[in-house]
Amino acid sequence: MEVASQPQDRIQNGESGSLPAQPEPLFFYLSNTWYKGSQPPFYDVEGLPATKLLRENYPAIREELERFYREEGAEIGPNFTPYAYSEKGWRTVNLYSYFLRDRKNCERLPITDSVVRQIPGMCLAQVAVLDPGVRIKAHLGDTNALIRSHLGIVVPGELPDIGIQVGRERQCWKEGDVLAIQIARRHYAWNYTDKPRLVLVVDVVRPEYFDRRYEIASKALAAIGMKFFATRWPLLKRMPWPLTLAIHRVGALAFRARLWLQNALGRG
Repeated sequence: MEVASQPQDRIQNGESGSLPAQPEPLFFYLSNTWYKGSQPPFYDVEGLPATKLLRENYPAIREELERFYREEGAEIGPNFTPYAYSEKGWRTVNLYSYFLRDRKNCERLPITDSVVRQIPGMCLAQVAVLDPGVRIKAHLGDTNALIRSHLGIVVPGELPDIGIQVGRERQCWKEGDVLAIQIARRHYAWNYTDKPRLVLVVDVVRPEYFDRRYEIASKALAAIGMKFFATRWPLLKRMPWPLTLAIHRVGALAFRARLWLQNALGRG
């Protein structure tokens, strides 16, 4: 199956739903403080680097993912969450998680892997299944430094029966098309149809932060790790803020070393 490729697209600025012209401070979700920055809930996807590649390669990606779902869909496990619950009916397969590559899953989905690897700034790629009758709890992403694109693969309905809400805005996926969100804003999704929804999720580092992409990935991974342990040992949630920041820095250094080792060994 032929895979289309493209150069990096220009990112639009200054209009509603597009990227603001000036960068804002980096945000990492380490406490109960919510993101209050200037990024929109949903983006104008026409200026995003993932959009053209995902649209052009949709037929090949869909063929591969539908085959994978037919053959291995029952084995897809629940989406990882650092909290003390699992979202029943929200199931995922990770190819990349903040640049950490899952070699086995990439080999299982070689066409999808070959496409997402071409996307400038891609740091996460994930196949996400939302089973019938499921509503995901509202949650916050780890950082404002990313833009999350969804390529609709199988979408068994439309609003209000199925969709995603970010802040106070709602949209629904379309098969073969892309919607993009700011994950640092509170969001949730639902599927009240009688068939599963299947999308390809791709996170891209915002272009103004591209030179800091491994720093951002390391800090996001450290934040996830801290939430994981704090959920299991609630006393950690009451640590003084300076100690929280210090632990976050140490954790980020450890993940930075892990990413460096992956790249040095040519496994990125």
